[in-house]
Amino acid sequence: MLKIDNISKSFDDKRVLSDISLRLEKGHITALLGENGAGKSTLMRILSGYFEADTGSVVLDDIDLKTDRIAYLRRIGYVQEISALYGDMSVYDFLHFVAAIRQIPHETAAARINEVVTQLQLKEVLPQKCETLSKGFKKRTELAAVLLAEPEVLFLDEPTEGLDPNQKDAIRKIIKKYARNHLIVISTHTLEDVEALADKILLLHQGSLLFDGTLTDFKKKSRNDLSASFRKATQK
Repeated sequence: MLKIDNISKSFDDKRVLSDISLRLEKGHITALLGENGAGKSTLMRILSGYFEADTGSVVLDDIDLKTDRIAYLRRIGYVQEISALYGDMSVYDFLHFVAAIRQIPHETAAARINEVVTQLQLKEVLPQKCETLSKGFKKRTELAAVLLAEPEVLFLDEPTEGLDPNQKDAIRKIIKKYARNHLIVISTHTLEDVEALADKILLLHQGSLLFDGTLTDFKKKSRNDLSASFRKATQK
């Protein structure tokens, strides 16, 4: 279980998050929703260890992010909206580089890389430089790099943005399969992704948690219409 208690964050005296508390369990896909500036990216970056909260705690099972940062980070994966690939590396070299950084044992790294390459259909682009990849293959490569270490918790920021319908469908299938035994949080403006993937909704509004519940219950806010429910909740 991922336990978030009383997380707050300010930048230059502007409060971005206010006393966020959550309980997230494995086997679920949680969608983090909110208008621009609601605090979604800040919360994702705190949960991924990129930002430090001003107050509060983040604990994965019994591992506290603040007091045992390395152990926590070893158990999570984070795919940012902005590409984190090294453009001058080939896909093959990048995946081997990430395997070394993640301290995947040398004797198992090659087999693990082959697994994610097969899973994400990357074989044809292995010799290609990352900077020359299409958006779809960049997303697949980033996801493959994160999945190498089989993280228990996966944070995905706009996982299908810029992809064509077939690419979106492929990425969603991979995410749903991985979620069976792991905890996944997606931050997205794409309500189509929410409908296709999520079973739990977190709605942030002006830095506060406005809703924490099932997708079904959230849609009930406005005649089982996700878009209408979002507008109704955020235009109060």
